[in-house]
Amino acid sequence: MSDGGGIAGQGSTAGSPVGGGGGPQPAYLPPVSSSTPDWAALAQQHEREDRRRRMVKIGGAAAGVLVVGGLVAGALAVQKSGGDDGKKPSDTAASSLAISPVGPSALPSGATGSASASPSASATTPGTPSGGPTATKAAGTGPAVPAGPPRLDDRGGRYPVTLAASAVVGRTDGHNGPTLVLNSSPNGYGQAGSAVVDTSKSFTVSAMVRNNAPTGGRAVVTQGSDTYYSFFLGRDYWGTHNQWSFKVQTAAGGQDNTSVEALSKGNATTGQWTLLTGVYDASAKKIQLYVNGELAQTSDVKGIWQTGGPLQIGRVMWKSTWTDYWDGAISNVQVWTQALPAARVAQLSGSGGVSAGVPAYAAWLLP
Repeated sequence: MSDGGGIAGQGSTAGSPVGGGGGPQPAYLPPVSSSTPDWAALAQQHEREDRRRRMVKIGGAAAGVLVVGGLVAGALAVQKSGGDDGKKPSDTAASSLAISPVGPSALPSGATGSASASPSASATTPGTPSGGPTATKAAGTGPAVPAGPPRLDDRGGRYPVTLAASAVVGRTDGHNGPTLVLNSSPNGYGQAGSAVVDTSKSFTVSAMVRNNAPTGGRAVVTQGSDTYYSFFLGRDYWGTHNQWSFKVQTAAGGQDNTSVEALSKGNATTGQWTLLTGVYDASAKKIQLYVNGELAQTSDVKGIWQTGGPLQIGRVMWKSTWTDYWDGAISNVQVWTQALPAARVAQLSGSGGVSAGVPAYAAWLLP
C-alpha cells in the first residue's frame, strides 16, 4: 500500500524516459532491499542498550546503599533513646514494662487499682464484666465483712450477746474497764442467743451497776420464757419500796404470788457503782442477795421454774411484756454454774467485781 509520497508514486520504471525530455536520461540506482542489515544503525542501538543496562545497575546499587543506611540510622536512634547508661534497646523496653501501672484485669477478684475503692456494693470493679466481683473495701485491707449489729463476746466463747440499737459500749466515770451504757429505751438492752443458766441447778449471777433512774423497776440480768422471768437481778420499786432485789419464779403460770425475792437492807442507790450478786443454792433451796460483797438477805424457795428463754442484760419479761429497761451503766457481768460461798463473794467484791477466785462459766464486759 502507498501513501503517494514515495518514488514509486511517480509511476516510473528503470529505463523509461522522465519528464518527457527528448534525450536519454541516466538511470536510477536500484532501491535498497529491506533484507539488507543497517550495520551502523544496529551498532548505535546496541551501544544505547548497553549504556541503559549499566545505568540500571548503578541505580539499583545506590538504592540498596540508601536502604541499608536508613536501617543503620534507625538502629542508632533507638539505641540513643535508651539513655546514656549503655542499656540496649531490649533492656529499656523491659524496664518500661516493669514500672507500668497494673491494669484492673491483672488485679485479684474484688480489688481495684486504686488505693481506696468505693464502698458501694453496687459499684462494679473496673475491668470486670457487669455482675462480676465488686469492690467493698480499700485494696490490700482484706476481705470485706458484712455490717451487722454490735455484740458482746463472752470471755468463755459460749454465749455472745447481741446489742440493740441504743445499747452502747464505752467508758463510765468511776469504773475501770468497758461498760454497757443504757438509756431506759426499748432499744437499750443485750440478749444472748440462748439460755445461759440451768435454773434447776445451783448458780450465781453478778454485775457491777450504776443506776441513774430515781424511780421505777430496773433489770440488770434476767432470764425466762416468752411470758415471765425465771430469775431477776436488779432494782424492785413500787410506792416507797426501792430496793436491790434478787428474785425468782417458783412455778409455771407467771404469777406474782409465786415469786420469791431477797432484798437489800437499804434503798437502791443512784449515781453510785454497786456490786450485786445473786446466789441460788439448789441443795439448800435458798436464794441470797449480796450487795458490795455483804449478805443482804436469804429467802427460802422450793425451786425455780425452768424455762428456755435467752439471758437478757438490761430488761426483763413480765406477763408477756418487756419492761424495767436499765438506765445507767452495767459492767463485769458474770455467771457461775455453782452457788458461790460468802468468802468467794467477798473476794469478788474486793476485786471490784472482776474475780471470785473461781472461773466464771460465762462473762461479759470484764477489763
